[in-house]
Amino acid sequence: MMVEGTLVKSKGSPALGYGFLFGLIQGVIQIVVGLLITNLHQPALTLPLSMLGVLFAFFFYFLAGVKATQSTGRVGTGAFAGLWTAVISALLSLIAAYSLATVNINTMRQIGRAVVEDAARRLNQPMPSTADQFLLGALTISGLGGFALSMILGLLIGALGGLIGRARTSRYSRIYDTALSVTPGAPKHS
Repeated sequence: MMVEGTLVKSKGSPALGYGFLFGLIQGVIQIVVGLLITNLHQPALTLPLSMLGVLFAFFFYFLAGVKATQSTGRVGTGAFAGLWTAVISALLSLIAAYSLATVNINTMRQIGRAVVEDAARRLNQPMPSTADQFLLGALTISGLGGFALSMILGLLIGALGGLIGRARTSRYSRIYDTALSVTPGAPKHS
């Protein structure tokens, strides 16, 4: 940022700062979309609402990358801002999902049991005695897979935002970063 002809660098990590801010916003949006999907009971709206949630996630990963890179001029900062956005939003969504599942545990068990019973009936197989453990394992694996996928996408889309943000970084910031990299013993910042 320019202040009377001098470049002033912010303290702290822009990647973590922007990642936390946009991660909180994205996490709240994911919770709202999840509640809408769960409570509307409209199968025709499930896919459009899910796609809207994904588009919001991509937008916030990208925006975090742009903003963080504009602070430092480094694409890596944007990539890490996208990663932090994904981590914070996924953790917030995970906490909300487990809180709701805990409150509604009996309903969740009944729904899960009905799904397994329906699948067993369609396959002309007896109901497995380990159905509850199977569902818990499947949910855990899909949750961890979704978490890993969101982190990878956050990193990649944040880097893309960083490329765009670097092009918009002021000339003075790039000169300042070049001077810091040439000066021996100069403090590094991200």
